[in-house]
Amino acid sequence: METTFSGGRLPVLAPALRRVLVPVFWWGLFVLAEFVAFSNWQETALVTWGFVLKDLVATMLGYYFFSRVVLPRWLLRRRWLRTALGLLAIYYAWGLLSYAYYALLDRYGLISANAHDYMHRLIDYGLWGGVFSWRAVSMGISDFSVTTLPPILVRFVRFLLTSSNQSLRLQRENLTLEVSFLKAQVNPHFLFNTLNNIYTMVVRQDERAPTMVQHLTDLMHYTVYESDAALVPLSREIGFLEDYLELERLRYGPKVSIRYHQAGPVADFRITPLLFFPFVENAFKHGVDSSLEASWVTIGLEVKDGQLHFEVSNSLTPSGPPREFGGVGVANVQKRLALHYPPEDYQLTIGPEPENTYRAALTLRLHPA
Repeated sequence: METTFSGGRLPVLAPALRRVLVPVFWWGLFVLAEFVAFSNWQETALVTWGFVLKDLVATMLGYYFFSRVVLPRWLLRRRWLRTALGLLAIYYAWGLLSYAYYALLDRYGLISANAHDYMHRLIDYGLWGGVFSWRAVSMGISDFSVTTLPPILVRFVRFLLTSSNQSLRLQRENLTLEVSFLKAQVNPHFLFNTLNNIYTMVVRQDERAPTMVQHLTDLMHYTVYESDAALVPLSREIGFLEDYLELERLRYGPKVSIRYHQAGPVADFRITPLLFFPFVENAFKHGVDSSLEASWVTIGLEVKDGQLHFEVSNSLTPSGPPREFGGVGVANVQKRLALHYPPEDYQLTIGPEPENTYRAALTLRLHPA
């Protein structure tokens, strides 16, 4: 059975009903506060509710545009110009709605004497002078700051608090997972076989022995000293994978076909370390080691448009007993993905394929270098 992990989170912690009722409650409070504020103007009910609806639409548009686009795609990725333009777009959306509403009231003669000067200070100057000019912005920014801006600031503060808590949680997770990661990354069985093979090569004076020692040294150095960083160069993570594959080629020899393909600008990006290894190790452990016949492992890695497409496939023994793939290593990868990446930035699919094949595929939005 194929399993897909999108975001690595189950909906148990956030039921569908709660996801609906909580926003409805807060937007209801916003409507109530707006109604109380505009009721003091002593306008007709139609005009009062028009003010409320205008600010509600502008604020919801601004809030969700900031939450879904400006914050995750531009601000967090330090695209400052786009962030500034996005915030301007939120302000001008509110300004255009306000101008359109005031113009509509003026057309039908619904502007009272109390509100005449307030509204005509904008509509008397036309669309440019009433919305886009510096004069219009200097007058409108105070109203914008007490209507549309507060929910956006609340969203930003919530993000900062969540990020801080997530950082602390990540540190705790890393401490508790460190031992299990080391066990899953380079198990003693692999090290024993590799050292045995290198020893045999040294005795036979095989010229490949120094190269194999270097591969093993690089692999252990990366595991012990470099993999505790939050992000590492993608090229370094790939180097670790290639060192491991070279040692496995030495270990299995011609009995196992190991194919590896890489494409794309890997030097331009960073990644959370040790995401690939558990899937590759499982391919050898559950696919190759459990087979008495000729077997194979195929690994593909491509970077395109800022996304990583990583795939590991391995042969299965048709007559062999069913085995449970995954274990501690894959479970830890799922936790690390959930901690380091937003749900929409990755998708992990694991499961058997036709023709006695097992496949793990990861699509991931990468961090720029």
